[in-house]
Amino acid sequence: MNKNILYSTAILLASLTLGACSSDDDEPSGYSVETVSEAPVWQVDYSGNESRPDWQEPNAGDFENWTVMLVQLEDELKPYASKDDMMAFFVYDDLRGLATPAVNVQEGEPDVTRYLMKAFGNENGQAELEVTLRYYCSRLKQVFARTSHIRYNVGEVYGIDEPLVPQFTLGSSKYPVMTNLIITAADLQAIDVPFADGDLLAAFVGDECRGTCQLDHLTTYPMTLPVLGREEHEGYTLKYYQAASRRIYTLSKRF
Repeated sequence: MNKNILYSTAILLASLTLGACSSDDDEPSGYSVETVSEAPVWQVDYSGNESRPDWQEPNAGDFENWTVMLVQLEDELKPYASKDDMMAFFVYDDLRGLATPAVNVQEGEPDVTRYLMKAFGNENGQAELEVTLRYYCSRLKQVFARTSHIRYNVGEVYGIDEPLVPQFTLGSSKYPVMTNLIITAADLQAIDVPFADGDLLAAFVGDECRGTCQLDHLTTYPMTLPVLGREEHEGYTLKYYQAASRRIYTLSKRF
């Protein structure tokens, strides 16, 4: 009878071991995968709830000189641009220039992706200033801002010979934290997918997309993926879309 018990126990343990091995073979290690019918639309949702700023046109009589600048919106914000948007130029916290979309001379209609403004000042050409461009998007109900330090040059025209395209999406008030994720070969080793045209890489917090990167067959390591955050030390999950197989790989590793 004891022999029968031992024999039955051995069979049970063997079946459990074989079952465990079979399960490991069926499930991929380090990622999950799903097949989709079309390419995913991964993009950061910049929509907010900010009221239209009460920016007032500066009084030209208070200033001794000015420069002129032509500011263009980056591609990511162009779909949301409208004639109700505004662009403001600040020196420290002092508003020095304000503009609505420029008018296309040939068509006589606003070009909602470009802003032509005078930036007023009392400084001379030796002054190094902290300047900020702020853009209010009425459709997204959000203010975007980018700050830089420049040397003020009286009478200079910015954005004509060389386009002036601030990266406003990196100055979102909704996502005040920006991190550059450096992706190496080891990070994507689990899925072992060769880069190809149409592939996508994206970072998520839960179901919320925080940054995307378009890939092609020329993409090499290491890659830089700009990721936006609401606060410091958030954890990100990477998703990889392979266009050829229409598969989405979700890595288990948190970044």
